[in-house]
Amino acid sequence: MIDKNSPIPIYYQLKQDFLDNISSGRWQSGHPINSERELSEYYGVSRMTIRQALGELVQEGILYKEKGKGTFVSEKKLRQKDIMSFSEIISKAGFTLETKVLEFSAVDTPDKLKEIFSYEKLYKIDRLRMVDGEAVAKELVYLPVSYLANIQEEELKGSLFFLLEERGHSIAYSESSIQAVMIDDGLKELFKVDMEVPLLKTVNIVMEKESHVLFYEESIYRSDKYLLQVNIMRKEGRMR
Repeated sequence: MIDKNSPIPIYYQLKQDFLDNISSGRWQSGHPINSERELSEYYGVSRMTIRQALGELVQEGILYKEKGKGTFVSEKKLRQKDIMSFSEIISKAGFTLETKVLEFSAVDTPDKLKEIFSYEKLYKIDRLRMVDGEAVAKELVYLPVSYLANIQEEELKGSLFFLLEERGHSIAYSESSIQAVMIDDGLKELFKVDMEVPLLKTVNIVMEKESHVLFYEESIYRSDKYLLQVNIMRKEGRMR
């Protein structure tokens, strides 16, 4: 419960208790929580303090409000922090991952990638990632054929990171861009939705330690299901 003598602000204690309610399943996704008045009476604090704690969780996307209906628990999002295998993210979250290979072929290097790759032949790997039976991400990857020589399509249903590491390629960093994109009819069909859902597109050039390009990736995620967390550090140096 709330310790009013603690140096920790009351609203922050409330917020942590609300998070415990969500993680324990007492407050379930898609269900309304108690009203501000009920929470105020239960915790013995002012409604303003309750509102502050709830407001922060709404800003963080953990709760959401519907006018005239109340405050609800948001659906749990998959969370990626920096460079992580999608398979690893799903495994840690306790969900079931299924991968559908939409295309797997050896192709000539596309013109737009000739400045990135010096190789003539690349694998083109287009995959749909399903989480608990629901399409969440589409990943299009280009990588040199020699990096995964003689790979079989069935093997691409697992982690691409793991396959590369098995072949002695270690991922060091990526150069990435992130943007919001509009859903079109093709993506609606692919994701099996008939409504306007928000999408997040990332373009990644993934590198080894020696600054060799491992692969180029264009991914589209349902941002109502997926959260990308990026840590940005300021480099040392004099401001100009």
